[in-house]
Amino acid sequence: MDQELLATRLDFDIFMHELVKPVAGEPEDVFFDNLFDSVPTNGCESAIYEAFADAINTRAVLSGSLLVATHSTHDNRDATENKAGCGMYSAGSSAVIDRRTDWSTIEVSIECETGYADDPDAGVVEEVASYPIPGRSRKGLIAQITTTSSIVFKYQLVTHHFTLLLLGEYVRVAMSDRAGIIYSSQINYKANPAKLGRVFWRLSHASPEARGHDPSAVRIHRDSPEYDAMVAWKTKILPVDDHAREVFVETLREDYPWYKLTVGCEDGPRDFLVAKPTYVAPELLGRGTHGFVAYNVGDPKRPFAYLKDYWRVVGKRLKPEGEILAYLNSKRVKNIPPLLCHGDVLGQKTVAQEIWQLANGNPERECQMKEHRHYRIVVKEVGKPIYEFSNGKQLVKILSDCVLAHKEAYKKAKVIHRDVSVGNMIMIPVDKSPQGTVIYRGLLTDWEISKEINEYDLEPRHPDRTGTWQYLSVNALNNPTKHVDVADDLESFLYVLVWCAIRYLPHNCPDVGHFMYYFFDHGETTNHKEYTCGLLKRLAISEGYLMTNTQKPVTFLREPLPTSVDPSVARDDSTPLPPVPTQTLHKRQLPSPSPSNTIELSLSTGISQEQEHPIHHIVTVLLRRFGRYYKAQEFSSVASVNPKKIAAVSGFDGSAYYLAEFDTDSGSDSNSGSGSNSDTEPGWDLSDDHSLASAYNRKKIAKRANSHRMFGNLLVDSIRDKNAKWPLNDRLADQLDLNCSPDKEDKPRGKRPRDEEKPAESDSKGLRSDTS
Repeated sequence: MDQELLATRLDFDIFMHELVKPVAGEPEDVFFDNLFDSVPTNGCESAIYEAFADAINTRAVLSGSLLVATHSTHDNRDATENKAGCGMYSAGSSAVIDRRTDWSTIEVSIECETGYADDPDAGVVEEVASYPIPGRSRKGLIAQITTTSSIVFKYQLVTHHFTLLLLGEYVRVAMSDRAGIIYSSQINYKANPAKLGRVFWRLSHASPEARGHDPSAVRIHRDSPEYDAMVAWKTKILPVDDHAREVFVETLREDYPWYKLTVGCEDGPRDFLVAKPTYVAPELLGRGTHGFVAYNVGDPKRPFAYLKDYWRVVGKRLKPEGEILAYLNSKRVKNIPPLLCHGDVLGQKTVAQEIWQLANGNPERECQMKEHRHYRIVVKEVGKPIYEFSNGKQLVKILSDCVLAHKEAYKKAKVIHRDVSVGNMIMIPVDKSPQGTVIYRGLLTDWEISKEINEYDLEPRHPDRTGTWQYLSVNALNNPTKHVDVADDLESFLYVLVWCAIRYLPHNCPDVGHFMYYFFDHGETTNHKEYTCGLLKRLAISEGYLMTNTQKPVTFLREPLPTSVDPSVARDDSTPLPPVPTQTLHKRQLPSPSPSNTIELSLSTGISQEQEHPIHHIVTVLLRRFGRYYKAQEFSSVASVNPKKIAAVSGFDGSAYYLAEFDTDSGSDSNSGSGSNSDTEPGWDLSDDHSLASAYNRKKIAKRANSHRMFGNLLVDSIRDKNAKWPLNDRLADQLDLNCSPDKEDKPRGKRPRDEEKPAESDSKGLRSDTS
């Protein structure tokens, strides 16, 4: 969902009436007379910030708070080095002493722009198209509010945040929550000082909750018993492999706020102590997930658990994640987290969607903002993310465990996950080998947008994709209204494997940053609002192998190539992938492989089969199998319109290049026993387009694409294959250049923040939708 669609404009007076309500003891307008006379409207922004803060502080407008100009120094914790030009802080904040931005304590953010003329649309309640000066779009306004608010939400557990934009002698006030952004019309604060003065008076004299503070998230300070209890874990002697304790101690960072979080469970509220989150969703709008390794003060035998704090979407048949997980636990689904407790937080919900309805005044127009409720869930297991695997063999083992969890949820509980991604798989220690090596088991986590299959036909689909953009199937990316099915999720498992392997295993791709962007992040668009699958992922499916953005094959290797070897896939920025019209996969004809590509890829890359990593075989087989599935879908689409034209379909090449077929699983989907995973099946050759003219054959391919056994057996058989000769020390340091920004190469490169402990949750391009 475009974030510009999740913002709306209110008349200033209506904004104040709805969001900045009067407080007791409010002074008359005369108190604010000439309040901002000394504030310049042009020139140096630093002078504006200093004069503005002095004007408010000198008049004693605030209660227990001060305005601090922090335009010159950024928060040391923030890798983006973003600064708040000015902010309202409590009198005890370090920002008051250091005059440095402190995103963990700022209560109102203030930014300024100089050179603005009169607002031509003042008083208009509807959304407006542009700023009052040329060259500045409404999208720029939303981006400025979003940038500031998203950083505040990263460092604080707040329900909403206020931002002021000083635009010459005008001002806008904005309120952001997880549903959207509400911003006011501009007023001339020089001519109407009481209007702006009341904003600060009311916010500083109001309750902490009115400023966005969450009473169920209590700050832990140094002189508290909770602080002492948390710090004590640094010195306790525990088993060497106590991963939960190790991670908890790592989060005890003094430069991050610590909290006592209350979870409203069915058997009564429980308190958990947390410090720096192990994961923070970067986006302002949406769930806003914070993940913590939490100290469970009420259970000395099992002191650590994993707590997720987020805002769940409210809608028909959308269940809280805890209810789903409890149901799956009751069905004895393997390899999923055991639930400890869960519940909504003090009835807290977003209000932006309600204000949108007020501003819009048209009941027939669907509100794009969705109501979110604050929610917490705690599970018993604290695991490592899947990308901390020790070697490629372990990676495939953990992935197969998660595929089994997906299969059991589907078979035993009729639930489909719908958000398979790197961030939703963890590994937990379960045993030790005779050699003392820790044995891990994979868990499939984060079931909040899963759905029972019998609910699919109960309501029409909303035009929002479900899942995380980077790992969605080609089908799901190209068809926003499509129900996510087993085949889509299995294809997502494949992309998780590719994501981990391209970053941490040897290969011949010289520029991981470009590959990651063009394969996982890139999308085709015609209007910069609606996106479909990027070309590189589509080509991988159609061609049956991975390639760089210059269409050179990518091969996973047992060990890195010698530094003296120049990889055959060296990047050539002069020949990037050509732009392709945005269409669905089954409607457009993708490039067919050239005749030279029908030979073994190892010959075209100069890499022998002995050098290929076993994971290379897995990835190639799966890409070809899913490619065959898409080809069958394409034939079915044409056959349904005109069976006589079926022979004319050529969107995918039907030559012997596509020899890989699905296993012999007929749909029973048993994960036990053996099953063929050979690339060809005697007596039933579907390697040419003529075979796809048969509706029976197409249905069989579709059934196999939705087969967990087909996918799982390939993984398990590869692990057990003694001839595979899995390397034991193949894991490398992260090969992604964290300063690489292929989408901004024509612009000055800025710093790119290092990944958090868990890959970012994506709400971009309309994803992670809860409306389905």
